[in-house]
Amino acid sequence: MRFEHYPNNARLPVLLDLVADLSKATDPSEVLYAFGQGWSRLAGSSGYISLSCRGLEPGQYRITRQLILGDPTVGPNQQLWQHSGDKPIHTGGLLGEIVSRGRPVIVHGLDVKDDSVLGDSIARYRSLSATPLFDGGAILNWSINLSENPSVHTEQELEDVLLRANLVGGTVRHVQTAKKLREVHQRVKDEVQKIANIQQALLPEKLPDIPGVSIAAKYLTYDQAGGDMYSFHPLGTGLGSTAKKPDGRWAILIGDVSGHGPAAAVVMAMVESMLASYPMTPDTTGQVFDYLNKHLCAKRIYDTFVTAFHALYDPSTRTLTYSRAGHPPALWRKPSTNGHIDLEELDAVGGLPLGIMPEETYEDASVTLEPGQTLTLYTDGIPETRGPDGAFFGTPGIVNALRACSGEADCAVDTVMQHVRKHEAGARPQDDQTLVVMKVES
Repeated sequence: MRFEHYPNNARLPVLLDLVADLSKATDPSEVLYAFGQGWSRLAGSSGYISLSCRGLEPGQYRITRQLILGDPTVGPNQQLWQHSGDKPIHTGGLLGEIVSRGRPVIVHGLDVKDDSVLGDSIARYRSLSATPLFDGGAILNWSINLSENPSVHTEQELEDVLLRANLVGGTVRHVQTAKKLREVHQRVKDEVQKIANIQQALLPEKLPDIPGVSIAAKYLTYDQAGGDMYSFHPLGTGLGSTAKKPDGRWAILIGDVSGHGPAAAVVMAMVESMLASYPMTPDTTGQVFDYLNKHLCAKRIYDTFVTAFHALYDPSTRTLTYSRAGHPPALWRKPSTNGHIDLEELDAVGGLPLGIMPEETYEDASVTLEPGQTLTLYTDGIPETRGPDGAFFGTPGIVNALRACSGEADCAVDTVMQHVRKHEAGARPQDDQTLVVMKVES
């Protein structure tokens, strides 16, 4: 076995540099510059003219580029890509004759002075090869190489250039498309970030100071913007109430829009707006869900729905009244005097997710919380977290984490999220994840 590197072939290093530069190009002008410089090194002192016939009548053309290649003062920054529509339309002259022929051509003994279009700009050159560039089966562009050598262009070279120029033309189109896609992607990303910023602004700026209760929360989005939410409102203020002072109760809501991303974030913003416009201080959580459900159905959000857990908490009696709309039940952690920890799901009532059936009504139930007890609210992105084997974290995963923590709100949130991350084993979450824990202190 013998490896041949052809050290005496001076063209191979030039071609290697050329293909390496082409692979790094992120802009059409960089493709053309790399190709032009490489071709100049291969063919000697050269010039280059590119023409566009796109959208023009037969015999018409635009000069999209006219360069002296091999000139060290010319760089890719001086070859900015411009739309051919920015250039004037020409007919006639040497270039018009080439375009009208519609076939590859070599011109030896070139002598162009006082041309009707080019003037004396290519008077120094003594030969050229003109190659048509195809797009969709039609000649839409031309690549014209110029040389001071009167006989450098050959029939073999014309064949090579025909293939090479069309391949480079394809590369230019692909790079231009990729550039446009990057620009569009960045614009979309910027707009999504604005949506995410708005959504973040709708979340509580800080957790409320509810008498006798400590609260902790965690909110993680699958993407820039998410469809989860949680909120706290003192009743008598907010929720559209005309009352002049709070009545002591707090409205607590956690919700999850089906799907994720910007569309889910927009629907969740709608829910926030509807909550803010609720016309009275509610007596029950079911009333609030009836109101939200009817308005969401009227908005025709189509294949989107909202699950939610809504509670009214009275610190003076430690009474929690709640309703569920297709949402996972809250977990009620009740440590006993003998050290045993009971966990109960608040699932005495439940209904369809919001936004599906306008005639759906929602019931509520009540429990009394005792000091030392903890209430954990969460969205389904937590139990539906998958491990490497595809197994769900599930409600048992949350229960195990809550049994392992001290019962403090911060500890509960941290422990659950640590167990979730361990279950994921480094995998990216597939949904938004929201967790709210409140502990009754007194």
